[in-house]
Amino acid sequence: MARKRKPLDAVGEAPLVARLLRSEPAGPRRERLLAVQLGFDAVNDLNHVASAVGHARSTIQKWFDAYRLGGVEALLKDGRADNPGRADSVGPEARQAMEEGLKEGRWRTVPQMHADLSRDFGITLKIGSLYNRLGKAGARLRVPRPRHNLQNPAEAVLFRQELCTRLEALNLPARRPVRLWVLDEMRHGLHGFTRRVWGLPGHRPVAATQHVYQWGYVYGAVGLGLARSEFLLAETVDQTHLGHFYRQIGDSDPAAVHVLIQDGAGFHLTDGHEGLPDNVRIITLPPYSPELNPVEGLWDQLKDSLCNRVFPSLSNQRDLIVSWLQSWWADPRRVRSLIPDWLLLQANASFGNIIPVN
Repeated sequence: MARKRKPLDAVGEAPLVARLLRSEPAGPRRERLLAVQLGFDAVNDLNHVASAVGHARSTIQKWFDAYRLGGVEALLKDGRADNPGRADSVGPEARQAMEEGLKEGRWRTVPQMHADLSRDFGITLKIGSLYNRLGKAGARLRVPRPRHNLQNPAEAVLFRQELCTRLEALNLPARRPVRLWVLDEMRHGLHGFTRRVWGLPGHRPVAATQHVYQWGYVYGAVGLGLARSEFLLAETVDQTHLGHFYRQIGDSDPAAVHVLIQDGAGFHLTDGHEGLPDNVRIITLPPYSPELNPVEGLWDQLKDSLCNRVFPSLSNQRDLIVSWLQSWWADPRRVRSLIPDWLLLQANASFGNIIPVN
């Protein structure tokens, strides 16, 4: 014959348990309260209560013992919350250095990070612990955006802040429409290149390529707020072909003044050059700052269509390029997706909110 169970509500807190159950959300605390409430009925033995709340019989016994000794407070006490655990072996300076280094992309491998932190801060963490910390911080291996070693980052920041001033300095006619464009060129050719593809573990994908040195070029310009784009395919880049492209942009709206934002390539014309159409003005980007030119993003997407493929001729490749670019002429939303808000906001500050940001 089984031993008779001791009375559970020795502390007389059954009403408190019932009241807490009415408001307690689902979770570990509610499970404990429910187990105790079921235990108040002597008909429910430990096995029945354990089955009802989904815990082991031994766990139910521990909860009952805690309630008998200290009531609801002892029942709901979370020992983990009261245990501060082992002191962190990584001090605040080392944690800050880790965060700054991850933002800068300072380390290629975790052993490199471990060596630097051990040398500079004397941390004794194992490499496996560093992997764990990286996972909790949401860190991932990322491909860094290349930056030319001659770039002056301060100039790039200043350009973002002072574009409005540069636009105003052009002294554009007050009553004439103004169209803003960003311009760039891309080289394409038969020399194949590869990019990442999806694959399965244990199987390395293979992409066909060839080493044929024949090249062509695409001139491209996207309009800020116009949701328009202009392109020109040519066999080379020089001032003659670029002059044709300037005129193509100017002729797209002869009544307007077209302001072109472009980099300082040697064949690019500067503002006021006699070779520019009368309705075209120029603003030059800081040197070695492709991140300021949103057309670079368009070229990156185009290269996704050209990679991992072999083309029999430049003409065949141009046909694909023209077909791909047609989607930009047909879908203004794609053009808008290229333009960063800082560029639109600076333009609006100069031209009175004529360009939508959203």
